Amino acid sequence: MGRMTTDNRRRGLSFKALGLVFLLSVVSGSLSAQDVHFTQFFTTPLATNPAHTGNFNGNYRIGFNFKAQWPWAIQQGSTYNYHTETPYIDFSFGERKIKTGWMGVGFNFLNDQAGDGMLTYRRATLSFAYHQTFDEDHKYVLSAGANVSYVNRLIDFSKLYFNNQWVEDIGFNTSLDPNEQYKRESFDMWDVGAGLNFRGQVHHMLNLSLGFSMLHLNRPKHSFYNGDERLGLRYQANTTVQIKTSDRFFVDVDGYYTFEKKASQIAFGSKVGYSMYNWKTNDLDHTVYAGIYYRVKDALAPMIGYQFQRTRLLVSYDVVLSKLVRPGRANGGPEISLVHVGAWGQNHYNGTKVYCPKF
Repeated sequence: MGRMTTDNRRRGLSFKALGLVFLLSVVSGSLSAQDVHFTQFFTTPLATNPAHTGNFNGNYRIGFNFKAQWPWAIQQGSTYNYHTETPYIDFSFGERKIKTGWMGVGFNFLNDQAGDGMLTYRRATLSFAYHQTFDEDHKYVLSAGANVSYVNRLIDFSKLYFNNQWVEDIGFNTSLDPNEQYKRESFDMWDVGAGLNFRGQVHHMLNLSLGFSMLHLNRPKHSFYNGDERLGLRYQANTTVQIKTSDRFFVDVDGYYTFEKKASQIAFGSKVGYSMYNWKTNDLDHTVYAGIYYRVKDALAPMIGYQFQRTRLLVSYDVVLSKLVRPGRANGGPEISLVHVGAWGQNHYNGTKVYCPKF
């Protein structure tokens, strides 16, 4: 490698050190592995809780989420080094035969990539849920669900930089032996989870949803090294309170908490929705959203959105508030969610799964 100036060398060291903080915190066998998270946690129902599978007013639901992080932590000419994508689809069925409930089945795929070493996490998940109602109007519903995931993790160690590859007055020399005793650059595992969710229309203006789930029930091994590192049980709790004062105006308050080993995260926020009539059909076809969400000690995310009939688009942007605020210039990255809820046909679909108050 050629000789670097003092300023360039410092910039290179700072950047590579930052990359190591992210990457080594994940691949090291002595540290707890972290799962993917979204600021718009309420738009990833199958990942948050398998009991959400099929719990919507329709026959099928198709969604897609994209999240990019740390746009400043990339090399020149690269795209986002830290990004996550998750498409999903689930179906709701059986309400005509069961009468007092219905079932749901769903599939979601997640791809997450981080850093120069292309640390990749791919997960394909199949989930199932049963929803039991306690009244004819479906004001109160208890849901139970489970999922099973096939996970692949891989990394390219040749693209990483390690401490013993640093040469004074020169910089990182990747031709030096990193002296890392890793066992493999790719491995597969199975993962199992389960959850419960309760939804209640406690007042004609107030709807409450509360869920709890546990992931990694089988404690799969999770290490690129020779250790016996296993994922810890991950506990998740989520809640949504919707206040609807009319057909046109509503407020959602959402909360999320997760805990795994010594790591935890709290996120909460609110969005306001206002619906407008289509002057041709006199239906409430258009809804605009505005809101703000907060991940404690991490980021603040303003959000806007638009919904046409049964298709909704939400866009948020993370503003970093953690210790990375200075190197990142408060720039955390965008997040986008798109979801469509559909029905096979009015004659086939029983549209009473979710109770709708009359105003």
